[in-house]
Amino acid sequence: MSELLTAIDWAVISSKFVALITLLFFAKQSVKKMLFGIPSDDWREQVEHSLLIVALLSFLFHFLGRGISEVLLSADIDAGAKRQLYYLFFAFYEVLYVASIVKLHIIKRCVFAKYSRYVCYLSGAMTLVLMARYVDRVVLEMNILASAFMYSVALINVATLLVISTYPACRLLNFVPNKRWV
Repeated sequence: MSELLTAIDWAVISSKFVALITLLFFAKQSVKKMLFGIPSDDWREQVEHSLLIVALLSFLFHFLGRGISEVLLSADIDAGAKRQLYYLFFAFYEVLYVASIVKLHIIKRCVFAKYSRYVCYLSGAMTLVLMARYVDRVVLEMNILASAFMYSVALINVATLLVISTYPACRLLNFVPNKRWV
């Protein structure tokens, strides 16, 4: 099962990278304006800026999270404290990810594309799964949710993969975002 989770993890990373490159390549604005500019009132620019925020933050948070996970798991602390720190930190990390997405949307003054909202909803679901696992492992000191946790995380990651891959697939098929993307 760990091979499947590793494969899903790499597929998610790849889709985020492809989404990021596709957004920058097919964008109406230049790369510099996409990264540092503010979109006009045009729906396509609004959607592309919104999806760029999500793709960029997803990619960055994913790699940072992997590094933090390795540090936490290899730390020389008590196993119970390690579990407690791990699940609480990553639940907070998901909330921080969503807060960063919202803040950058406010800073760039762009609307939330519906796929950006879906990614935020999936992060909320991941937070709930992590907190349920925290209660299971730390508070109740049981391991009842082990398989449910593993499958839930895999399912949420696959759903995130599909959501983030939607825009690159649509752009490759020559669809142009409009108001229905918001």
